[in-house]
Amino acid sequence: AEVRVAVCLQPSLELAVSLLGVLKAGGVYTPIDPAHPFDRLTSILADTQAKVLLTQAPLRSSLPAIAEHTLCLDQDWAIVDMLPTHNPEPEISLNQTAYIIYTSGTTGKPKGVMASHRNLVNYILATQERLGFNAEDVMPSIARSTFSISIFEQLSPLAAGGTLVILERSHVLDFAQMTQTLEHLTMLHTVPSLMQKLVNYIQENEIDLQKFQGVKHVFTGGDTVSPDLLEEMKRVFPNANVAVLYGCSEVSSLCATYPVSRDQTLTKSRIGRPFNNVSIRLYDAHQNLVPIGVLGEIYVGGAGVTKGYLGREDLTQEKFVAIDGQRFYRTGDLGRFGADGNLEFVGRADFQIKLRGIRIELGDIEATLRQVPGVREGIVVAREFGSGDKKLVAYVVLDQVQDLEQDPAIEEIYHFLQAKLPDYMVPAAFIVLEAMPLNPNQKVDRRALPMPTAENLVGLKTVVPARNESEQQLVEIWEAILGIEPIGVQNDFFELGGDSLLAVQMFAEIEKQLGRSLPLSTLLSAPTIEQLAAILQADQTHVQDSLVLLKRGKAGSAKPPVFLIHDGDGETLLYRSLAYALDPAMTVYGIQPYSANGCPICHTRISDVVEYYIEKIRQVQPQGPYLLGGMCVGGILAFEIALRLQSQGESVAMVAIIDAADVEAAQRTGYVANQRLSSFSQVMSGTDQLKPHQRLCSILSQVTRKATNLVAYESQKRWKGMRDRTRLKQLRHHLDQGLPIPVSLQGIPVRQVLLWAQQDYAPQGKLAGELLLFRATQKSSAFDGTLIDDTPYVELYSDPNLGWDQRVTQKLQVHDIPGGHSSMLQEPNVQILAEKIQAYIDEALNKGT
Repeated sequence: AEVRVAVCLQPSLELAVSLLGVLKAGGVYTPIDPAHPFDRLTSILADTQAKVLLTQAPLRSSLPAIAEHTLCLDQDWAIVDMLPTHNPEPEISLNQTAYIIYTSGTTGKPKGVMASHRNLVNYILATQERLGFNAEDVMPSIARSTFSISIFEQLSPLAAGGTLVILERSHVLDFAQMTQTLEHLTMLHTVPSLMQKLVNYIQENEIDLQKFQGVKHVFTGGDTVSPDLLEEMKRVFPNANVAVLYGCSEVSSLCATYPVSRDQTLTKSRIGRPFNNVSIRLYDAHQNLVPIGVLGEIYVGGAGVTKGYLGREDLTQEKFVAIDGQRFYRTGDLGRFGADGNLEFVGRADFQIKLRGIRIELGDIEATLRQVPGVREGIVVAREFGSGDKKLVAYVVLDQVQDLEQDPAIEEIYHFLQAKLPDYMVPAAFIVLEAMPLNPNQKVDRRALPMPTAENLVGLKTVVPARNESEQQLVEIWEAILGIEPIGVQNDFFELGGDSLLAVQMFAEIEKQLGRSLPLSTLLSAPTIEQLAAILQADQTHVQDSLVLLKRGKAGSAKPPVFLIHDGDGETLLYRSLAYALDPAMTVYGIQPYSANGCPICHTRISDVVEYYIEKIRQVQPQGPYLLGGMCVGGILAFEIALRLQSQGESVAMVAIIDAADVEAAQRTGYVANQRLSSFSQVMSGTDQLKPHQRLCSILSQVTRKATNLVAYESQKRWKGMRDRTRLKQLRHHLDQGLPIPVSLQGIPVRQVLLWAQQDYAPQGKLAGELLLFRATQKSSAFDGTLIDDTPYVELYSDPNLGWDQRVTQKLQVHDIPGGHSSMLQEPNVQILAEKIQAYIDEALNKGT
């Protein structure tokens, strides 16, 4: 009882397992977000004093080592697999704390809201009754697990005997995939901003609305819900009951709902009537009740009001007040009752805001802003830009210093906040003031703060105009989506205030206007128009520059640049996060294949590729020491470049191989089944009630089916391999003879060409010195993420060193990095990779080796 359990997981089945397990044991469920900065995670874990941490192996190394016990649910299941499977029977009091949800705080420190089992039971049962959940329902969990509404999304369908579907963030933001998922759902809940974009996508693409006939209930809330959105929801989901939900963490997530009538057109944003056992009152500034039609602050009382804030008695007493013998929570929201008894939501009464459904204490950001060296005062407000979306704007007064060069650059302030705050709390625009405007009472007059312009956006310090038609088309799309102009081709999408939701809209417009479909993840590594245009042109007839500047280091830095070799897909932009995670003083280049005249790569032999890459490297850095690295095929190329440079008398200070096997080791690789710990027990458990001979037949049938699928896969793979080799030979012939490349050969993936080139390549000698090897903790699927009869197959190497210990004269340093083949280069895993690489670079350069 009351033992706090921190849960830090990516969206997965383990989330529901953790929530149910902690609640059944009588513990306190405390979710934390793996995407949050390390300092924030440390603060929350220290505040909760959680004894147990439930996580996943790839995340463990990036979390503070504070909890007494850590269990990786994807790796340590054997620890609990031997325990009883029946429900525990602890004596749970309704007043016990069931969960703690952290929200932003005015002091810069997040505050934990403690909800009891009484609170939880009341609001889950109230949603069952009010919203009509039953055993036939299928509902997705979309919200981040650290938001209180996620508990509603997870427990409501389960408590009714229905089906819970946990979706990854990339799934939710891929509207083409999301609309397919909607065909199998009966319920949907999401914040208004995401709902609006989903509805827009469905209508703009003229998707057949008959596909959504099975959707019976659609909810939105967490922010102001426009009447227009509700009308559009009624049209897109013709069979659904549409409703607005209202609440916050302090009142157990939800406390009121407004069922939208299909018989009349809405003109106001309403939040309706309270749930069972919940009361809502409107008070003025002196806690006098206000009459119908008059604006007042929303106070919520009843069974949903939580216990208060963990370790914050003063704040609890301020926000949770007793009136007429009843305990109320002051929401800070403004509203008015209509004559029909429904409550209308108007806005906020204080400096707390809701941005895209996320409640944010502006004081939390301001406290962090004042920690920036050189910043004396800082105020943050939410302002609307041309797109209609609100963005956070920071107003700063800098320290008075004689040397103006000591003032912190806006980019430095921005990156400082990035390291301290979640992404949704980092301002998009900054305005430097000589002094804050004051009212007659000598308090900051927020209404007198100047309105921001596009020039104040952190990403618009310089505007480079479009240089070709592709860039101009993208500029027009970005300006329309972001509501900002002018936008330059080197401005960063995220620094301009773009987010994942706007990215979805932008990529849909690119597909509509340019006829090119790109994965949303492209924007993570190519956030500028210049970079995005290069990717869009990759399959067109042009000459692609092989040397790409990923990050420019500080002027005057004596450190040599880092060269990262493409991974075989022809794009170096996946290294952008790694580049920016390294020392800011260091310049980082990416090297990608030379392509021209419709050919994706104009070198089909490893020796030719290496010779050309060395030429490009020496144009930037004529002499060593050289710092090289690469993932997958890029690692093999980096190794061969290092050998060639050493043979030419140059020094190589680093060769970093990222998740790649030596060529000979790769040729010995086979694909084998990698069943999870419980997979065989799952096969057996389905046959427990059968007679022995029936049980054996059932197991043999399943094994045979898996074997049949594997044979079919191998046959298909062999046929595809023969076809690819024929096409690749034709490509080499045309290149060797200087013949035009036919259209049929222009779409060959670069990776296929390089894998084919490896067949007649063997490393020439050993690297003189040390070699760095970074291995992903999660192995890639040999079937591109698919399963054969629910059994995952992964690529396994018999040699844990992947053959590289035979290729070096001195030490092979091996490091395991959390994540998969691609995700190890993404946040937060890339920070660990960068830390290891940077430490090695600093040591190597200090030694002069």
